[in-house]
Amino acid sequence: MYERIVCLTEETTETLYSIGEDWRIVGISGFTVRPPQARKEKPRVSAFTSAKIDEILQLRPDLVLGFSDIQADIAADLIRQGVEVHVFNHRSV
Repeated sequence: MYERIVCLTEETTETLYSIGEDWRIVGISGFTVRPPQARKEKPRVSAFTSAKIDEILQLRPDLVLGFSDIQADIAADLIRQGVEVHVFNHRSV
């Protein structure tokens, strides 16, 4: 079970908050505005195409959630450091 999640996008942060699993989130994207409390409660560790890899590693995530091939370099850097990463690549529902 994942207990320390870094969300590299607003959508994953918003989804975890909406299902009551926000306690698992240890880091978020700097672009996150929904829900508003996320910006107050969670450290911002990434933009959309860049991330503070060292800061993410200090949070000791057991899962990082990202979006699309645009974040492939971030994902690869984290994977090389032994972090489990799941990147969603959907374009529509």
